[in-house]
Amino acid sequence: MRFEIPTRFPVPFTPLLNPYTGRVSQRFWEWIEDRTLAPTDRARERLRRSGIELASCWCWPWADPEQLLEGMKWMFFFFRFDDQMEEGAAQRDFVRVNRAVEEITGIMHNQREAGDSALAQELHRTWLHTQEGRPSDWVDTFRRHYCDLVRSYADQSRFNYAPGQGQVMPMAEYESFREITYGMEWVYDFMEMVNSSGTYLPEEVRRSSPMRTLRWSSTLQQALLNDVFSAAREDHQERQINSVVIYQQEKGCSAQEAVGAVLERMAELVTIYKDACGNLRAELHGSGTRPEVISAAERFITNMDAVIGANHDWHHIVMRYATDDVSSGEGAYCYPDDL
Repeated sequence: MRFEIPTRFPVPFTPLLNPYTGRVSQRFWEWIEDRTLAPTDRARERLRRSGIELASCWCWPWADPEQLLEGMKWMFFFFRFDDQMEEGAAQRDFVRVNRAVEEITGIMHNQREAGDSALAQELHRTWLHTQEGRPSDWVDTFRRHYCDLVRSYADQSRFNYAPGQGQVMPMAEYESFREITYGMEWVYDFMEMVNSSGTYLPEEVRRSSPMRTLRWSSTLQQALLNDVFSAAREDHQERQINSVVIYQQEKGCSAQEAVGAVLERMAELVTIYKDACGNLRAELHGSGTRPEVISAAERFITNMDAVIGANHDWHHIVMRYATDDVSSGEGAYCYPDDL
């Protein structure tokens, strides 16, 4: 697949960088080394290329150092699970993928002890810390969204790699699927906790129609941008779940024209997102919502704007989607089999 990455995307927002970026990034890498979470050179190189600490510092610009380190740990698990599930799926080992999904979700439901691996044990330790002292409805929401993401890897792997499939997922179905697989819902949940100043969003605000719409449109807009940057790597791996590939088939066009269609859809989603933000503000002000809740929602929206802008810049900076490893004889940078 050959096309040029566009120089301009429909992303009208500016990132915000957490002021503790450098100091907490050092602590993050010390945690990885101390817990032996990247025990090989190839594992460490994959982590370096992923820009986990940069993504975290842009997602949670107002987090204090301890919150930011906690967020970086969850971002590490997110990227690590994504890579390792992909490796298992590429080998058509769906039993191993499903087993990993069951272990992760079991730990997060406090239903099973962590296995012997350093990765599972650290997930267990981090989850215990995240639950401590936080409202139960927020904990339940965070867990649900993180587990939905983890379970989606099993579905994605079967569609990408199951023998005899061959078809490309329709775009309408893909958008619903991609909202989950891009994994931003738990990021927004953590954002809510970081920005709360003691005031979490009430459940009725969290589940309101405008909030659901702005979260959906923001996630999908970011996911489609990711598709453009990841398409070449996924093409090397013979993966079909990508909007560039889907538009090529549905429109009968070139890869470059398909990228143009992706950008058009991104622009539509930005408009939907802005409208949803306005609708949420109107709903809160029109329903007699407490001032502190309105302030928390405003801070949440400002953070969401910044995350959309950061997603754009992060993709231009990191090497996570480079193809030099997957196109070489040695294969993709990989991790030990510890899931």
